[in-house]
Amino acid sequence: MRTLDVSIDAFAVCQAERGQKLVIPGVPEIEVHYVLTGTLYLETPEAGMIICPAGSVVLVPPFTHQTVAADQGPHEAPRSVDFGDKLANGMLRFDATRSGRADLRFVCGTITANISGSFGLLDTVRRPIAENLGGEPIVQLAYHMMLAEMAKPGPASRALTSALMKLCVLMLLRRHFGSGEREPQLLSTMRDPRQGKAVTAVLDRPAARHSVASLAAAAGMSRSSFAREFGLAFGMSPMAFVARTRLHQAADMLRTTNVPVKVIAATIGFSSRSHFSRAFRTLHGVDPSAYRRGKGEPVPAQPPVLEAMLGAPHQAAKIAAVG
Repeated sequence: MRTLDVSIDAFAVCQAERGQKLVIPGVPEIEVHYVLTGTLYLETPEAGMIICPAGSVVLVPPFTHQTVAADQGPHEAPRSVDFGDKLANGMLRFDATRSGRADLRFVCGTITANISGSFGLLDTVRRPIAENLGGEPIVQLAYHMMLAEMAKPGPASRALTSALMKLCVLMLLRRHFGSGEREPQLLSTMRDPRQGKAVTAVLDRPAARHSVASLAAAAGMSRSSFAREFGLAFGMSPMAFVARTRLHQAADMLRTTNVPVKVIAATIGFSSRSHFSRAFRTLHGVDPSAYRRGKGEPVPAQPPVLEAMLGAPHQAAKIAAVG
């Protein structure tokens, strides 16, 4: 946890009344909900219904379709409603109430959570994580400060509210990961110093000439034992992990720099641009140049644990109201 970094991307304030439900399509990022007032009834295909009282923090895995309501129903026949707008302070607001009475108020954002800025930790979780943190004094303080910022937003409201949500996320992780029975697969793997050394070798130098033998040596294991244990932990071979790490770094460079595609390919360890473009297209559905122009749609690859773990390009969450 000492190297865990959580950053807030898209951020919105949402409210709804009884008899409505909000339909939130799956997005490539982790979503976080903080329940301000009322009770949030969250339903996903993987976990069914989760009931979250005020003070609860909920993390929803990437690509998870979810519905959110202020009660358990029944709800009216679905019909789409466009209810989003932007506040003066830059935050988004989704007001699905018809009467103006908000039975449920919560803040919603998309986050990235990395270890040493290298790869995602929380994306290995396949079901929502929910904890009621209303009894934590520091979370209660964050709760009241969020309400105050929402009631009277100022120039730094978005930054401050994001920082408060980050605090709540970290409190959630400390409580959730404190139970060995609920520990995500990656966290338990990283506690194995042997596997951790091999993973670190790849993350620190993705362009190096890695092989199963060299990674097994870094882990201090035999080649066969290392390959078997790595596959069980990560759901793919060590060399597939190397390739995915390289392509993840390439996607980040395409999004954040103007470095030529050919140079990116060489930097991350591909012998030619054509080889790099083919591998990139297989993972992301478009070639690197189109991806840089923002035309790429993230495509979940097999296995999903590693696809999520190594991240996906940011897309703004789209929220539709059904009521």
